Amino acid sequence: MSLSEFIREKRLEKNMSQRDLATAANLSNAEISRIESGKRKSPSPSVLKLIAEALNVTLEDIYAQAGIIEEGQKFVDKFLEKHGNTAISEFTSSSSQQPMMPADLTEDELQEVMRYIDFIRSKRK
Repeated sequence: MSLSEFIREKRLEKNMSQRDLATAANLSNAEISRIESGKRKSPSPSVLKLIAEALNVTLEDIYAQAGIIEEGQKFVDKFLEKHGNTAISEFTSSSSQQPMMPADLTEDELQEVMRYIDFIRSKRK
């Protein structure tokens, strides 16, 4: 099931219109329409969190449908395989809350890491 199908199915289970969901999630009706139609392929974790809260579904469920969890876990596994467990210390700095990124990551890999970090942080709230 795609993310768009998942959101539409959950919305209909709650007897909500797209407008109802948009209002509950504090998003535009057009945004919900684009997501459900598949025109917006990768909504941000923060948008997905708003939708999850409005539909009363878990972040894990909606992030799994969006591929965030799976892709993030694949990246972590690949990173650990390549660099070993000690490389995790490269991501943190005692003087900063922001993760430090290893210099050998590609731009796409950095974006994937940041999406996964956003997911982990959103689980705290």
